[in-house]
Amino acid sequence: MKRILSLALLLATGSFVAQAQTKLPPRKPVQPRGRMVMKDGATRDGAVMKDGKVILTQQGLTNPVLQETALINGTKIKPDGTLTMPDGTTAQMKEGDYMSLTGRLTTMAMKAEQDSLMKAAMADPKAKGKTKMKKKGK
Repeated sequence: MKRILSLALLLATGSFVAQAQTKLPPRKPVQPRGRMVMKDGATRDGAVMKDGKVILTQQGLTNPVLQETALINGTKIKPDGTLTMPDGTTAQMKEGDYMSLTGRLTTMAMKAEQDSLMKAAMADPKAKGKTKMKKKGK
């Protein structure tokens, strides 16, 4: 009887040891989730007037504006591009104009001005803040 009990105990102990020594299979590498990227490169959240339609991007999802939509600051955007500011003034979006979700409007003219200033700064980086002064002749 002692032999059977000790044999059973030995087998039970051996099975626990065998289980503890088995290795888990290696984990498979997981690819990160893909991001939604627009072909235009304009992935910022906000409203853009494109081809006569207002397109609204929120949290990476882009949809056309089909009914009047209110932004965080109270600005309302209509599908035709009419903006009603919180103070009651109205404006019309033109092709390429962008309005952030906080209500900041950036027109195409502003973008063009910013681009030209950046190009000028890149062309002559040493001229930043310096002015040429003429010396008076004696």
